[in-house]
Amino acid sequence: MIPISMRGFAEVSAAPTKSKLSRLKKYKYPDSDESKGRSNYYVKALAAIRHHHHSNKSELQDILDDLVIAASDKSNKRRQSKALNNLRAINDYLKHFSYRHLKPLRGKRLYFFHKQLKVSAQPDLYAEESGKLRLIKFNFGRKDHGGAVVAIMLHVLYEAAIINGLKLPPNQVECIQTSSGSNISGPKGGFGPAKNLTVMADELIALWPSV
Repeated sequence: MIPISMRGFAEVSAAPTKSKLSRLKKYKYPDSDESKGRSNYYVKALAAIRHHHHSNKSELQDILDDLVIAASDKSNKRRQSKALNNLRAINDYLKHFSYRHLKPLRGKRLYFFHKQLKVSAQPDLYAEESGKLRLIKFNFGRKDHGGAVVAIMLHVLYEAAIINGLKLPPNQVECIQTSSGSNISGPKGGFGPAKNLTVMADELIALWPSV
C-alpha cells in the first residue's frame, strides 16, 4: 500500500513534470514536523477553532494562554516556532472567519483508494452551517496553495465523501486559507469525472519506486 496525504497527492499531481519527483520525496520521506501532517502540527489551532464555534470562550482562552507561554520560551526553538505558527493561524482565522456560524460535528475518516494507492482525505473540520454539512480543509501556512492544488484536494475530498456514503453537493467541500482569508468551495456545476483522479493516481504510483 502506498500512503499519501490529500495535500501530497495534489501537490505532486499539480507539479510540472520535472518537479514531481522532488515533491513526492517530501511526502515519502517527511523531514519536518509540519510536513508530517498539518492536522498534527496545527492541532492547537484546530482545537481553538472548534472551541470558538462551540462558544467555549474559556477553553479557547486557555489554548491561547498556553501558546503565548510556549511562544516566549526561547530555550526550545522548535516548540516556540510551533506555538507562534499556531497563534498566527488562530488569529488569522478569527480575523477572517469568526463571523461564520459553524457547528462542529463528529465525522469518520475518509480515504480515496486507487489500486495500491491510499490517499488520506480527512477534512480538518466536519461542520453544519445553515442546516448544510460542510467538509472543510484548512491551509494554515503563510502561503496560499495554488489553484490547481486546491482544486485537486477538493475533488479528492468530495469523491472520498461520496464513496463513504456522505451525500452532499460539490460546493459543500471547501478549502480555507487563513493567511489570505480566501475560501474556495467545490464547483456548483460539479467536478470532472473521477477518472481524472485515477489518471493522476496511476502517475504517482509509477513514480513512487523512483523516489
